[in-house]
Amino acid sequence: MKISKKIFRLVCLSFLSGLLLITPLLGGCAETPDTTNTDQIKPMPFALNVWPLHMDDAIEGSNYVFLVTVDYGTVEPKTTTTETTQTIDPNLARISATAENAYISVGPKGISEGYVAEVVVVPDEGTAGSIIRVRVKAEWQGYTDTETVTLNIQQKPEALEELTSEAITIRNMFISWVAVNNPELGISLDESWYGTVVYPNTVVIKYFLFFSEKWEVGIRWNTSTSSVDWAQMYIRLRTAQFTPSMSFEIDSLSATNKNIYEISPHSMVWR
Repeated sequence: MKISKKIFRLVCLSFLSGLLLITPLLGGCAETPDTTNTDQIKPMPFALNVWPLHMDDAIEGSNYVFLVTVDYGTVEPKTTTTETTQTIDPNLARISATAENAYISVGPKGISEGYVAEVVVVPDEGTAGSIIRVRVKAEWQGYTDTETVTLNIQQKPEALEELTSEAITIRNMFISWVAVNNPELGISLDESWYGTVVYPNTVVIKYFLFFSEKWEVGIRWNTSTSSVDWAQMYIRLRTAQFTPSMSFEIDSLSATNKNIYEISPHSMVWR
């Protein structure tokens, strides 16, 4: 009888020990279905990119051009199937923009990945000393993305007309040279150009942009002394290039025989 009691006690102890070992495992199993991984981030399927996001030195009445691209990310474009071929749906990302106290235009209004649209902002008269916020929106195949860009409106420089005249003279030097030496570009003074100042309140280096239907041309020149009075120009194909494709330089604007030559393209457009 004594042996039987000992055996009974050993069995009970073994059973209790087993329960203690598996209890934590049972608890863990019960909690598993309710746990979620909050660290997982889904990739953005469609994105709008606007550059720059801020312009610190804008003035009333001038044109300020923001560059816009779209990224389809992980989304495959919808396709249309016919009996013989399968083609990508021609629907484009639609670009729009709104702002108060400014005239806004967008072109082209529809782009696909790899192309560039421009949002042109012209601050109203009487906005000096204020900040203009522009809301840019892209819509594509049910997806929407937005970005807000800002312009800090400063006072107009007094010598704006003189600055514009000087920029046109320098532009004409460059374009005349490029038309002869790079005829494959098809860029010439015969095109209709309009200009706008950028960084209008800089003191030594002056900047100006010119636009034709096809091209953006950026001009900058050093006004400090005749010994360092260089000038530079870049060109960008407006709807197909986000950055300049070619750049050129004049050693000295005061030289009798001006030396114009090609240099490495500038890394970004001037804004």
